[in-house]
Amino acid sequence: MDIAQRPPYDSIDFKALTRKDADFKQMWQKSLGKPDFQDPETVKTLSKAILKTDFGLLLQVPDDRLCPPIPNRWNYVSWIQSLIDSTSPDYHNKYNPERKVKGLDIGTGASAIYTMLCLRSRPNWTMCATDIDKKSFESAARNLAVNNLMTRTTLLQTTELNPLIPHQGLGVDHLDFTMCNPPFFNDIADMSASLKGEGKSWRPNAVCTGAEVEMVCPEGDLGFVTRIVNESLVLKDKVQWYSSMLGKLSSAKAIIELLKKQSITNWAVGVVDTGSSTKRWVVAWSFGDLRPRNSIARIETIANEYLPFPTSYTIQLPATISPDAAKDTITTHIIALDLSWAWDDQTSSGVGEASGNVWSRAYRRAYERKQKDRVFDMQGDDRKVELAFRVRVIGLAREVELQWLRGTDRVLWESFCGVVHRHFKKSG
Repeated sequence: MDIAQRPPYDSIDFKALTRKDADFKQMWQKSLGKPDFQDPETVKTLSKAILKTDFGLLLQVPDDRLCPPIPNRWNYVSWIQSLIDSTSPDYHNKYNPERKVKGLDIGTGASAIYTMLCLRSRPNWTMCATDIDKKSFESAARNLAVNNLMTRTTLLQTTELNPLIPHQGLGVDHLDFTMCNPPFFNDIADMSASLKGEGKSWRPNAVCTGAEVEMVCPEGDLGFVTRIVNESLVLKDKVQWYSSMLGKLSSAKAIIELLKKQSITNWAVGVVDTGSSTKRWVVAWSFGDLRPRNSIARIETIANEYLPFPTSYTIQLPATISPDAAKDTITTHIIALDLSWAWDDQTSSGVGEASGNVWSRAYRRAYERKQKDRVFDMQGDDRKVELAFRVRVIGLAREVELQWLRGTDRVLWESFCGVVHRHFKKSG
């Protein structure tokens, strides 16, 4: 399987893993097929086996540092990749092997797991990685070196006085994304209670070997990610997508409320679910105007008030209009507007860029007069793109799908959806 296209994990086939990894097979047989995931060595053996067989990576982690569950970590990486792919400047909305991307792993840990998974699965990506803990930092460097990934990584050991996103220290002007697995707990007592399953209807699936420096910080994950939000308010578009995992849904909701309070309207929320009872949430936000797909940015398991404005709109074709007729109608009407438009017959879709509400009656009349009088816009292609959109005709479903690709004006996007929908209502 191409690692770059590998889907998220929803379960692990332990029996299949025994056929691929000798160490895991030995552990499986010794436990009579019932491994004890409260045992640190069992957890390490599993993580090493998955990382080796599925990603071709080797892993060494000190006994007193966090051994990462690989499915959980890969699902976050996979979500980030989808977010980046769906907000590419060329609007391709899919993985582009040629695209160069630079990310930052905040608090990379002893395993450097996010950095390694990003680099292994995307050959044209480079990573920055930071950590304040000397032992974890040195272990991360060893893991990157043994997997021949050091040349694509900028490592920086930081202190509590440094920013969480140390642009100057890393020597970078722009990052495509940041990712982070923050300390989840407020203090040792909070961590101990959670790991024992206190106040929960279930016990944790596996033992946690994380040290205090990895697991605890003032105000837990909410406090840590609030710091990232505050730094982002200064850095703004120096990072395309800021993101972090969060251990509690309540923390994710609080971060989204904070983003809304700061008038940040472009955000995405996802869930890291590997099929176990333990779930994690991911929140990402951007000061840019590239809009991610609904399937990436909006999850069904959270109230609508915490979700970003929808970026897709579906129109059911009337019985009197065939999909082929719909394609002709769309192209005919859009090319008559003062915007750029490119249609692709193979995908039955087109991409347009508009400098404003060029479909309003007043604008269209003025535009038609200029064309009649042969008066041309001297700005040409230099006009600012206020809205970019994709229109796709789905023949089998008899639908027209509109997708918001770029822009900050929600009213403009709604207006475009409305004018297209009204046209098909009239035609029906």
